[in-house]
Amino acid sequence: MVAGQLRLDPESVAAAGRELAGVAQRMADDVTRLEREVGGPAGPWGGDEAGGVFAIAYRAVVVTALDALGSYTEQVGFAAATLVMEARAVAAEDAADALSLYGAAPGLPGAALGAAARGPAAPAAGGQP
Repeated sequence: MVAGQLRLDPESVAAAGRELAGVAQRMADDVTRLEREVGGPAGPWGGDEAGGVFAIAYRAVVVTALDALGSYTEQVGFAAATLVMEARAVAAEDAADALSLYGAAPGLPGAALGAAARGPAAPAAGGQP
């Protein structure tokens, strides 16, 4: 069991997403290289009947394994993109919430920022400022 609080800031989550994207890219490169090596037309089993039977079984296993590796690579890439997108969404929501919170109460930090973001004050009822 883990004790304590988990604290995540959007920048560290985005950085983890970018790092994970690099891992996904390296995985994709490795799978492509592996596919070239094991998926080529030539094989060490020979052209006789026994070699042909082995080749059929070998290719079936290789195709399944490469499909699985490709799927895992896509999942890692998706997780990386999701981390970055969610970090950006949280940062944007935090900024909007801070603006609405601090911008609504004059005299608090950020009140000037909130007033600037809202634009010029609307005239009071009756057209008088």
